[in-house]
Amino acid sequence: MLAEWMDHHGLAGDLLDEKYRDPGVISENQSHIRELFVSFLATITRDEAYHGLQKRGSNTGAIRSPDEVMQDPHLEDRAFWTDVEYPEIGKTFRHTGSAAIFNGSPWRISRRAPLIGEHNEDILCGELGLSKAELAALIEEASE
Repeated sequence: MLAEWMDHHGLAGDLLDEKYRDPGVISENQSHIRELFVSFLATITRDEAYHGLQKRGSNTGAIRSPDEVMQDPHLEDRAFWTDVEYPEIGKTFRHTGSAAIFNGSPWRISRRAPLIGEHNEDILCGELGLSKAELAALIEEASE
């Protein structure tokens, strides 16, 4: 129970009181409950909150920086990341891999991401109907 976890840290306030067994009392005291809960969360780390809430049945996740996500042990364990070569620029970049593990049909990256502007002519002339002269004018205008 959440209030017991908060009480373990000495921050449950009055939430263990019998009156909170009544859904009506809970409904009427949402701002008070929220205030105690937010105060409690401020005393523990993001990962303690994340794991503690999940352990208690809450569908909770942690907000991480991109660097933290790239170093997440869970994602490393499931081989989520895949390196993709960009021979045109002589570099390899780490990309996200499969969102799920497929036993019968393994997932793989089939090609690198497009380089900046690589498909401009295909899209702007082919899909949107601009002429090559109009595309050249746009390129010239953008470089000014």
